[in-house]
Amino acid sequence: MSEIPSTQRAIVTPEMGNDLNMTIQTIPVQEPTPGEVVIRILYTGICRSDASFSVGPNPGYPRYNHIAGHEGIGHVVKAHDPSLLGRLYGIRYLGSSCGFCTYCLRDLPTSCPFQLNTPKQIPGTFREYATVPISCLVPLPYGILCGSVEPALYATALCSGSTALKSLRAARLSPGDVVIVVGGAGAIGHLTGMIAKQVLRSSVIGVDLEEKVSGLITQDHQEYCDIFLGAPETHEGAAWNRFHSMLLRACSQLRGDHGAVRAAEAVVVTSSSFSSFQRLDEYVCDGGSIVCAGVPKGLNMISLPLSSVVERGLHLTGNLMGSHREALEVVEYIRTGQIKPRITRIALEDVPEQMQRMVDCQTVGKLVVCM
Repeated sequence: MSEIPSTQRAIVTPEMGNDLNMTIQTIPVQEPTPGEVVIRILYTGICRSDASFSVGPNPGYPRYNHIAGHEGIGHVVKAHDPSLLGRLYGIRYLGSSCGFCTYCLRDLPTSCPFQLNTPKQIPGTFREYATVPISCLVPLPYGILCGSVEPALYATALCSGSTALKSLRAARLSPGDVVIVVGGAGAIGHLTGMIAKQVLRSSVIGVDLEEKVSGLITQDHQEYCDIFLGAPETHEGAAWNRFHSMLLRACSQLRGDHGAVRAAEAVVVTSSSFSSFQRLDEYVCDGGSIVCAGVPKGLNMISLPLSSVVERGLHLTGNLMGSHREALEVVEYIRTGQIKPRITRIALEDVPEQMQRMVDCQTVGKLVVCM
């Protein structure tokens, strides 16, 4: 077995409450039991859900000494099976599921009653060394660490990228279709737009907070969005009518002003703000798809006119995350240069500050911790 330190740095929530309370601490490196390995974390993404996992606690999460993070990449440095040493793995929220229950057989492993999750039952990746069951790891091609692509980019594929890909598949897009991505400047949002545009060859309208959009005007966002619109201040009255008119004009522009004036073929909502889920039926044309991937805090209800759903043939679905396979497909998109995620590299000790900035909707693209 390889020699590793007895202690490590980690971002820990000493006691959960209503607000984020993350600190950097020195904690022991846990010895692996049979069936477990120790992973030296090289990169780990920050997901908005990590903030939700770190307050409360939610059912099943530890109240004390919680470690968040679920988008880690690293190699095995300690194992009972020597053949595993040096292998490269990914660590995702959905570590494992049974594979044989009714939900797994229906391709809903996130509903499996026997699933293991990081950072729920398994402490998360905001630490230097993670002791994890082998069954909860995603094998990655080792060559991605020595290729021409920056390895930190691959951390975006494990959760955000796989969620983006599965959401787009649920949207049933064809080349040339217009898709609206609400929360288009965020982690999942910009990857949704990037895959839609670069891989699926759809046209993309991004919608996000006005202050974010104004900051993006001078940046190159063409890889993940054709047109960016500032979100309406309210979904009522003149403000909504003005926004909806701009949305229809943008859709017509992207279609070359051909055909009937109509809204998008699909809308994918990746935002964590409940206001983003209002009047979604007016974002799409008849037969359009509404895909909800963001999860605002609290008990919130979506309201759609039943007449629109029935008479206009609308499709509404939700998506928590993609599968291991979809994560690996996004890894391949990155390796082959089809997409290049926009990341901000941070150090482990910066996680508490950056997590709060993410909660306050002040971040753009994906945050990746580089150990």
